[in-house]
Amino acid sequence: MWIFTRDGFFSVAATKFCAPGEVAVRARKKEHLTDLLARHGLKADILSFANADYRYRVQIPREEWGKVLQAEALSIDYHSFKDAMSETDASADYLRAMFATWANVHKIQTDELPSG
Repeated sequence: MWIFTRDGFFSVAATKFCAPGEVAVRARKKEHLTDLLARHGLKADILSFANADYRYRVQIPREEWGKVLQAEALSIDYHSFKDAMSETDASADYLRAMFATWANVHKIQTDELPSG
């Protein structure tokens, strides 16, 4: 699962390093994980892997991740995520990556439209 939130971009998977019932929440920027953990009141060690695809990660119980997703869903108070993010103090590199991802996925949709 990939997820963009107000805190950052995350990839979530049950990696081979997870114990049964855990997921790894992975990020490319440490502060994305720090902010996510703080906002949701989670305690977990942020692990760092210099040569990994996602350098930073935490391993948490699936139930805790489910609570994070529920809280994220319940906190939606905007009409457009892109517009809401433009009004935040999110880093320029995060905003560029988010908008580039949106544009690339949007291209999939427009490529499917019938011509004419």
